Amino acid sequence: MDERDPVAGAPSPAAAGAEAGAPAVRHRPVFGVYYTALVAYTGVTIAWLMIGAVAATAHYWPYFNWALQAVTQAPTAARWPVMWAQGFVTASAQSEPLGQAVLDYALSILNLVVAGALLWSSRSNWSTRLLVLALVGSAGAFNLQAHVAPKVVQAAFGVSIGWWHVLLLHGIGGVAYVLALLLFPTGRWDRAGTTSWLARIAVGVSIAGVLSLLALSTADYPHTVSFVVFFGILVPLVGLIAQRQQARQGTTPDARRQSRLLFATLTVAVGVVAVLALVSLWLLVLGAPGLTLFDPTARKPGEPFEEPSAVVFWPVRFVFAAVPCALIITAARTRPWDIERMFSHALAFTVVLVSVGSGYVVVSATLDALLGGTWGSVLSAVVAVLVVALAFVPMWSVAERMVDRLIYGTRPAPAAVLTQVADLSGATDHPDLAELAKVVARGLGAAYCRLTVRLPELGDRAYQWPDELGELAEPVTLPVHYGGEEVGVLTVDRTSVTSVPEERSRLLDDLVSLLGPVLHNSRLGIELEHQLHTALRHAEEIAASRRRATADMDSERRTLERNLHDGAQHHLVALRMTMGLAEHELTHGAAESARERLGQVIAQVNGTRKVLASTAAGVFPVVLADHGLLPALSAELAEAGSDVMIDIDESVGERRFPLAVETAVYFTCLEAVNNAFKHAPEATVRVRVRNEYRGLAFTVTDDGPGFDTARSEGAGRGLHNLADRANAVGGTVTVRSAPNEGTTVEGFIPL
Repeated sequence: MDERDPVAGAPSPAAAGAEAGAPAVRHRPVFGVYYTALVAYTGVTIAWLMIGAVAATAHYWPYFNWALQAVTQAPTAARWPVMWAQGFVTASAQSEPLGQAVLDYALSILNLVVAGALLWSSRSNWSTRLLVLALVGSAGAFNLQAHVAPKVVQAAFGVSIGWWHVLLLHGIGGVAYVLALLLFPTGRWDRAGTTSWLARIAVGVSIAGVLSLLALSTADYPHTVSFVVFFGILVPLVGLIAQRQQARQGTTPDARRQSRLLFATLTVAVGVVAVLALVSLWLLVLGAPGLTLFDPTARKPGEPFEEPSAVVFWPVRFVFAAVPCALIITAARTRPWDIERMFSHALAFTVVLVSVGSGYVVVSATLDALLGGTWGSVLSAVVAVLVVALAFVPMWSVAERMVDRLIYGTRPAPAAVLTQVADLSGATDHPDLAELAKVVARGLGAAYCRLTVRLPELGDRAYQWPDELGELAEPVTLPVHYGGEEVGVLTVDRTSVTSVPEERSRLLDDLVSLLGPVLHNSRLGIELEHQLHTALRHAEEIAASRRRATADMDSERRTLERNLHDGAQHHLVALRMTMGLAEHELTHGAAESARERLGQVIAQVNGTRKVLASTAAGVFPVVLADHGLLPALSAELAEAGSDVMIDIDESVGERRFPLAVETAVYFTCLEAVNNAFKHAPEATVRVRVRNEYRGLAFTVTDDGPGFDTARSEGAGRGLHNLADRANAVGGTVTVRSAPNEGTTVEGFIPL
């Protein structure tokens, strides 16, 4: 993969690394003091290591020990050589085992080599300088054989320098290591934001830890335990807190990338220490051999003292030197994608190695403790190998996923992202670009994403995720082309573009290519939709002008027609029924009864005339307007005689409702009664009105022959009037009927 910056005009990762790595101004006096102190500090450390090495040589090389004793007994020897020889001979008995001493010095040399590599690396800031100081100090502070040096000096000169030894090597080295992790990668204290209080707590905890380390180191306490607790647990946790914040709020993308890599490294380091500590505890419970190591700092005179921490101590010492190596790699300013890929593979290999090795040790030691004997040991080793072999491939897959999530966060695979974008783009002719922006953002691991469609005449349209976006932090604009023309723009945050490995960089190119036809089609759809809306708006304006021209006349005509049908017709139907009864009585010779019936006809004719007069004048019934719904319905329906039963809630008569609601209920009930009289003259009609929650409910029921609503060829004018009356005030009307079961009209008018 080439080293091009994916954003034209954006600073390259190398430039960003230079910006994050080196301070703007170099204060030469300060650096002179630092390098002078570093040379002196290195000299003290090397002297300490050499004294310990001479004491070990005196212990394991009899000829050399005899030579030192000869110097102490020589009468003509100078005073200083005699004192040093006496000190070496006396303190040599405190030396650690030879194999352990060789491993100890190998790790100390590794610390010094890494310190030199850091000092000569291209990275130069206070984080690096402090780490160099920490590595030099730790080379002598945590070399168990070097702790014989204070005993040599005390035996030779009678002076106790243990406290100075702890202060110079343990104290300065420990504080420098913690501060280096806190200041990485910029070398400056620029912690700010919502989680800055965590960094402050980390500083306080680290200082308290250093003081505790000094207190334990000056006491008769194992240095192995204090080293594991401080540098295996406390220091990585402090670094995790600081680098987690820096990875989110770093000043440059390269600084955030380096913090992410260090955060992943420290996370794996803490996990390794935790696993090895659990393995150590389990082996201690089983009483397995090979767990202890000789610690001269905790050995009491006349008593051997062995600490059960070998499984943890040596890996923690290696991790202590490996973390600075990781910093050297992360500080490289070329090919950042290859560095991240190498880092991910190295961390995954470490996780697998520790997991598989720990699994083998635990299974083998457990079975050996249960079975015992030579054959039990062989069988335990065979079973442990089989278990490790079966778990290796799944463990590698899990380790890769875990490390990838640590470095890059949770995000889908590139193929899955392209599939989601393709499916969403091809689902419809006009895909949801806001949802598409969400898919792209999650696929790239971006904090936000904005898709902009170029519309020269209408103005650009932007679709973004999340919906609410303030000022964009470090935006990167990627043009989207189709057919040689820029049809849109993809905008994401810089970290999602620059902090990706090679395969995810190809994902960005594929996404930009895939979005070309999508934004082109969306632009065509927006332009067509605009033209259609313009045409429809013009057509609507023409239709509205025509409707307004006839609206008033049509409204008056419909109102008059409806009031005639619903009001006057009721009286006319009742009048016809009364005249039919009078004719029937005259035919059967009931003259007196017919005469009374004719008087009733005259009264009904007068009532009908009044209704027609009020309707022609365009007003509502006087009783309804003056007294309300209950009196109006009672007065109108009472003239129908005993064929109509009225059941109206008393609460309806105790209050007034909006005039539009009362009018709708009044005329709808009258129309339902007229329909019953028309189609079922001999039926009994029941009218019910109830004041229910949030509205008026009414029911008109008759026990007539009914009809089949499913086979009815269409509703008449009366049923249309029922629906129109209710719909005009937001209500509903339902007609239920069946042959030989009567008809029910139900309605509800909301208040």
